[in-house]
Amino acid sequence: MKNKYLKILFIIFFLSLFFNLYLSFSSPYLNNDKSYFNLRVIDNIKSTGLPIFYDNLSYGGRYLLIQPLFYYIFTILSFIPLCFKIFPALLISSLVIINYFIAKEITNDERSSLFTALLSGFIPIYSKVLINQFSVYNLVLPLIAFMILCFIKLENKKYLKWFILGSFLLPLVHSSSFLFLFILLFYILLMNAEDLKLTRLKKETLIFSFFLIFLINILFFKKAFLQYGFSVAYGNNPLNYTFDVFQIIYLLGIIPLILGIFGLYQGFFKLKKEPIILISSMILGVLFLLLFNIITFEIGLLFLSFGLVISSSPAIKNLFIYLDKTKASHLKKSITVLFVLLFVVLSLIPTYTGYEKEFVELSDFEWIKENSNRNDVILTYLDHGHLVTYFNERQNFIDDNFLLAPDPHERLNDVNLIYSGWSYNKALEILHEYSVDYIYINEDVKKFYNIDDLEYIQDGECIREVKRNIYKVVC
Repeated sequence: MKNKYLKILFIIFFLSLFFNLYLSFSSPYLNNDKSYFNLRVIDNIKSTGLPIFYDNLSYGGRYLLIQPLFYYIFTILSFIPLCFKIFPALLISSLVIINYFIAKEITNDERSSLFTALLSGFIPIYSKVLINQFSVYNLVLPLIAFMILCFIKLENKKYLKWFILGSFLLPLVHSSSFLFLFILLFYILLMNAEDLKLTRLKKETLIFSFFLIFLINILFFKKAFLQYGFSVAYGNNPLNYTFDVFQIIYLLGIIPLILGIFGLYQGFFKLKKEPIILISSMILGVLFLLLFNIITFEIGLLFLSFGLVISSSPAIKNLFIYLDKTKASHLKKSITVLFVLLFVVLSLIPTYTGYEKEFVELSDFEWIKENSNRNDVILTYLDHGHLVTYFNERQNFIDDNFLLAPDPHERLNDVNLIYSGWSYNKALEILHEYSVDYIYINEDVKKFYNIDDLEYIQDGECIREVKRNIYKVVC
């Protein structure tokens, strides 16, 4: 790599890092309540040496399936101040460098690889899923990206060792390793469909990695497999996901979407290069899992955005080749400036404006902790479940750890009845059934359910407002 290209790459990396840190430190809180569940696991490791395998504050007490590597890594890093803000931002920005080298392997062109790196650092879906979140996906996505780079360069023994190590570590981090299995399966199918031969080394590595990832996951999910059978793939998830085409386009980014589709066509049907077939396999694997509602909408878009950004590199390269061959070659600098402007308008600004501070004020949870008993049950809506257990150290009614949870479908329906129902007697029946002591209803809850307050609150004396946003069940 030439010195000037290396400098540009690191400028892009630091711009991405500064952008992520700026948004992260714009709020005193982490976004997404799952971040606070992850913090609870870290705290438990610090005090006991082990993750939370049985959570007595969730669903009245239930078992958890924890893949521990992510938590142990951050337990070690937690002694560094602000590590839960800084290191997730570093991991997101590392995609700039990893994606640059993947694009370089596909195109063998510095310029298009740098543009790909630029796109990698600013994608609107990051605002929803990664930025200012202590999420396992902050580690999973760069790890899968690095494994893809290693597989592309597998003939080099150094990368072979890294790929094998990644195959061992990924299933210790998260169940997204199942997604990697789908990538490998679709890769083999596409290579056979195009009558392209895999080297013996790649065949052996694929088989070894596939069974290694599968067997490690079986060890972690044995209890879930025994309880749910093959339906374990759905994770006992009671949520139904809806697809909005315009939202998909916005979150993926217009530039990666257009250039990515064009690049996939060129790379798959014209170039027929193994790396672009591997990226195509990832996109097909994600679409397959989304189609059958096996992964969530936002996580599916996160991996799709990664694949589309990488596959945009052949399109960017061919654009500059076309300019070189035409009379418009003198406009290359103008085209480059135009591309950067479009990037700012269509990628950078949507990523910035798409970021929302999910939690602005959490003092209500501190009040509940100070004014409630340790065994009290607090009812909130789904997106606040982990806040109850982290800030209050009280039992929540429901959270999004659905696997092995007792009747999350019924509980979610009961939560909806409590907030949006009109029957006082039905609400009281549900509250007594689960021994609920407090109901939390702030502006987020009202907006989510499109209500002004609990509609039945004037119909009886057993549910009383004890503080703004907080009701107590007194009889």
